[in-house]
Amino acid sequence: MIALIRSFKPVLFMMQLTIIGFGNQARAWAQNLKDSGFPLRVALRAGSSSFQKAREMGFEVVEIGHADFYQGEAFALLTPDDSHHTFLEEFATKLNPQSIILYAHGFSLGKDEFEKTYPKLRHILFAPKSIGSELRRQYELKGKLGAVYSLEHLSDHKKEVEDWLFELARSLGINLGPYKTSFKKETQADLYSEQGLLCSIVPYTAGEMFKHLVEAGVEPELAYFECWHELKLIVNAMVDKGPEGFYDLISPNALIGSEKGFKRLFNDDFKQRLKSLLTEIQNGSFDQEIETVDIPELRHRIKSRWAASPLMKTFNQINVDKT
Repeated sequence: MIALIRSFKPVLFMMQLTIIGFGNQARAWAQNLKDSGFPLRVALRAGSSSFQKAREMGFEVVEIGHADFYQGEAFALLTPDDSHHTFLEEFATKLNPQSIILYAHGFSLGKDEFEKTYPKLRHILFAPKSIGSELRRQYELKGKLGAVYSLEHLSDHKKEVEDWLFELARSLGINLGPYKTSFKKETQADLYSEQGLLCSIVPYTAGEMFKHLVEAGVEPELAYFECWHELKLIVNAMVDKGPEGFYDLISPNALIGSEKGFKRLFNDDFKQRLKSLLTEIQNGSFDQEIETVDIPELRHRIKSRWAASPLMKTFNQINVDKT
């Protein structure tokens, strides 16, 4: 295996991938690649509770830091971004020179400039645009899966690595792209979409509207379906038909309501505040902010906020009724 990447022979595309971690994203990668026949193994820390689970699912599992671990030539860091620095600091100098380090998100490399600290490694970006559960689900359904990539930090053999990466993408189920970008652009787009839409406006607006309806006397179950459950149906239509086609699908009432909501809510103040999120990502303010945040405490606080909400209680009850 070592000879393959060093000589970059045509059989490079069969090079085994070592997946670091076994969380939702890593597990989806492993399942999809295994079903496609792409060579892989899962690498976990000694004592990890996932060792037994990964083996029961039929994966080759190796302990991080064991002698066998260092025989790998391509490593996918599918652990949280804040763990990448620790991993590379501990193991990078022990890996084979020119080993591929694959990032599924550009944040950690852009923030810590690993390409400068560990120049003997090949740092590449390959980012499927999907959460782990959906990556697996769409693979099984043969649905639409997109991804982006960057080889900007490679100085040579880009075509060979790109061929290997495209084979990896195909085996994961990617059929939209992968499209070329940069670590910086992927990071900014990912963070901005999370902050300005996917993890803020969508859930919190849905929660606020649910509350308004219930306070106005609407049954919680009906409010739930209108403000939360239908989100998936609407988003599916948006993705399938595109912006223009979407507006051919909706009813006259929805069409009129869309225009009213657009004019009432999307004022200049909202647009400026929305754009300020991107500005803080681009100027590095968000990177500095992250350093001061207690992630476990923040996650607990947000979950507690939702756990006590009427929307969450209704969601739980409807799912109990479903069973």
